[in-house]
Amino acid sequence: TTTTEDKDGTLHRYTHLTTPASIASTHFDLSHIPPQEHAQILHDFILVPEYLSPEEHDMMVKGATLKLKRALGKQVRYEDGHFDRVITRYRECSAGDWSSSHPLPATNPSTSSQPSNNSTTTKKERTTPLEMMTSIKSEFFPSTWNWVAPHILELEAGQGGIKPHVDHLDASGSVVAGLCLGSSAVMELIHQDDPQKWFRVLLPKRCFYFQRDSVRYSYKHGIPIEAEDHQFKGVVVPKEKRISVMLRNALGPPPHTNRPSTMY
Repeated sequence: TTTTEDKDGTLHRYTHLTTPASIASTHFDLSHIPPQEHAQILHDFILVPEYLSPEEHDMMVKGATLKLKRALGKQVRYEDGHFDRVITRYRECSAGDWSSSHPLPATNPSTSSQPSNNSTTTKKERTTPLEMMTSIKSEFFPSTWNWVAPHILELEAGQGGIKPHVDHLDASGSVVAGLCLGSSAVMELIHQDDPQKWFRVLLPKRCFYFQRDSVRYSYKHGIPIEAEDHQFKGVVVPKEKRISVMLRNALGPPPHTNRPSTMY
C-alpha cells in the first residue's frame, strides 16, 4: 500500500523517476501524443533497456519455464482465450514463492531521477528469481509498499497477443511492472477517452518497465495480435515466443488475492 511517510527516501526516488530522452527517442513513438504531454508519459511509463544481464535473462527464462511446467503439468498447448477474452495463445501461472508480499527493509536509494541501466552500473548479479524480484522492488519502489505475487505469462510465437485493456482496478494498485524475456515486444497504449491519442513502446528483450498513475489508469495497453500489426515506427518486429514476469503493488494490506488477472 502507498504511504506518505518517506523515512528512507525511497518514495522521493520513486516519485522523481523518469525515462530519459535518449531512451525515449529510440524506444517510444509519441507522434500521436500532443508534445505538451510527452513529459507526463515518460514520467508514468518507465523503461530500462538491458536491465538484465544475459546470464540473468537466461536464469529468469529457465525459472519461468520450470514454474509454468510445474503449475500446468507437461502440457505444451496454449490457451485460445483468457477468462476475460483479452489474451490469445498464452500460458500463465502465479509465482508466489518468488516474492514476499510484505514491505522490504529500507535501502540507500540513488538520488538520480533516471532509472539505472544494469549494463552500465556495477551491480551484484541476481542468481535466483527471488533475488531478482527483491532487487527490483528495492531499486525502484517505496520500501513501505505491499505486493501481489509475481505472475508469469508466456505468449506463443507468431500468434500470442493481448487486446488493449486497462488492468482490473480492484486487483492491484497504481503500478504494473514487468520483465521482458525471450523476445522483444511492441506495446500499444491507447487513451480510453480519446482513441486518437495513442503511443507505442518497443520493449527490448532483457528490459524492465513499469506503467503507473496516468498511464496505468487512462491508457489501455496491449500487444498487437496480428504479426503484421506488431510494428514499431513502421518496422515489423518479429513475434517470437515471449515470457513476461509481472509485478503489481497491492491495493492495501494484506494483498487480497494471488489469482492471476489481466495485467500484462
